[in-house]
Amino acid sequence: MLNQQIRETIQMFRDNLPADLSALIEQGAGEISALDISERAKRPGDALPDFALDNQHGERRTRADYLARGPLVLTFYRGVWCPYCNLQLRAYAERLDDLQADGATLVAVCPEKPEAIDILKNSGAADPIIAGAVTEVPFDVLHDPGNRLAAALGLVFTLPESHQQLLASLGVDLEALTGDDSFTFPDPATYVVKPSGEISWAFVPNNYRKRAEVEQILQALAQVDA
Repeated sequence: MLNQQIRETIQMFRDNLPADLSALIEQGAGEISALDISERAKRPGDALPDFALDNQHGERRTRADYLARGPLVLTFYRGVWCPYCNLQLRAYAERLDDLQADGATLVAVCPEKPEAIDILKNSGAADPIIAGAVTEVPFDVLHDPGNRLAAALGLVFTLPESHQQLLASLGVDLEALTGDDSFTFPDPATYVVKPSGEISWAFVPNNYRKRAEVEQILQALAQVDA
């Protein structure tokens, strides 16, 4: 299970990182969990905002393009530097056939530049961060400059100073990766959207260390077809 893998990764960090870095992680995690993201985010019954964004291949994709095919699974993640995001992308890729059954489309959204992996490698990031980054994804990854789509869904938050400090110490240049200095990122929400554009299921954890399990998404998709 994806969240079990995340819990094991959290424990690995606690066991192996210096105490000062672990303290920064926990401080920032607490600050993020105290935010009101889940209260202000779009929820079932709301309409998915319109969008037109480029995927990792430079191809423009729109809301209408995806919904014309059937239900849409739209999931947000922070970036190639985030170990939990990489676990999520791998887990979803492994179950892609299941997630795309019955005409559904899986799409990820991220505020990073398309060349983020190269930026990460060239910016002096710590070797374990580079090694853990997913370099190829077998479904569309939409690049959301300035978190415009994430903001329209009510998902955006500012990374706490503690986490900014932590990532800088690990050589992760967030400004270079995203192309802006706002240090804003989306909550790792996942939505299932009907072909009509109505959101039918929403997973908004208000916690970057929790992700929607594949089985939860499949159950939500089954309700769209019901």
